[in-house]
Amino acid sequence: MEQKEHYIQLCFEQAKLGAGFVSPNPMVGAILVKEGRIIGKGYHQQYGKSHAEPNAIASATESVEGATLYCSLEPCCHSNKLTPPCTDLIIKSKISKVIISNLDPNPEVSGRGLEILSSAGIEIEHGVLAAEGAKLNRIFFKYITTKRPFLHLKLAQTLDGRIATETGDSKWITDESARTIVHQMRFHYDAVMVGRGTLNADNPSLDIRLIDNNEKIPYRIVVGNPEKMNWDHKILADSNTDKTVIINLHTSLKVQTKKLISDRKITLIESDSMSDALQVLGEMKISSILLEGGAILATSMIEEGFVDRISTFIAPKIIGNGPSSISGTNFEKMAEAIELKEVEVKSIGNQVLIEGSF
Repeated sequence: MEQKEHYIQLCFEQAKLGAGFVSPNPMVGAILVKEGRIIGKGYHQQYGKSHAEPNAIASATESVEGATLYCSLEPCCHSNKLTPPCTDLIIKSKISKVIISNLDPNPEVSGRGLEILSSAGIEIEHGVLAAEGAKLNRIFFKYITTKRPFLHLKLAQTLDGRIATETGDSKWITDESARTIVHQMRFHYDAVMVGRGTLNADNPSLDIRLIDNNEKIPYRIVVGNPEKMNWDHKILADSNTDKTVIINLHTSLKVQTKKLISDRKITLIESDSMSDALQVLGEMKISSILLEGGAILATSMIEEGFVDRISTFIAPKIIGNGPSSISGTNFEKMAEAIELKEVEVKSIGNQVLIEGSF
């Protein structure tokens, strides 16, 4: 590995320390190098707080004048945010060279940051480990360019593709090692989404319990007719209903139902299409969603092209009859099948985890 790739890789490791805290901003890490020595490092720690570059400069053990700044993403250059432009501080600090992985796809930056630095006489370079950098921030890249959330579908199924028995029993298909991974996933996403059927059948908490979580509560999104929901269920009646969102498609609601939703401080999105509903979620700064069920909602999301990534836990169990994890797609030829990209296969306890992107 070349030296600059090594330092950019260290930037990625720094950036990952902000996972779960910086949304809807990107994860960004920075390293300061002077005469072959690392003299400072930093990362974007929390949304609304200082960015990676100022944190790296503040951490420097000596003067940063003449140093090289390595950064996983192009430094910001606009004032339309909660923190000042990083380009101003870089120039003021007399850093001589800036090397980055990715240009920022945000139209307010997108190359302008490097142009400003170059105009100030700073040597610049970009594109180092660009594919890896784009993978790191694929959620941000999707959100900032489309204004819609990145959608990650999580499935848990038996070896024969079932998500429950004929009676609806689904606890538990996977063991605790797999469920711990799911809670780690929840921590990295802004929201967890289920369909009305899953809500009524499972009464899920959709919280983060199996890992140290610093009390983060993701949005809980339910898709379906609220007049057919059990209003005693947890996410509709707990102390965090202000983090609950109901998406109601194509159905006119009674006045008393709307009042109940409003009284409980639940957000109601009424829309004629899931596409428009996702746009509203994006306007709420929900940049990422972990979709956890059920089969009808998962299938429709895939068919409409809204799913960006999928993770499927396959348990070594066979139950025969029961609902399938995906239903409704009717491809007649194998050549028509949806084939995932960037596929990864892992062993998690007794389960196999297959992940890929669309």
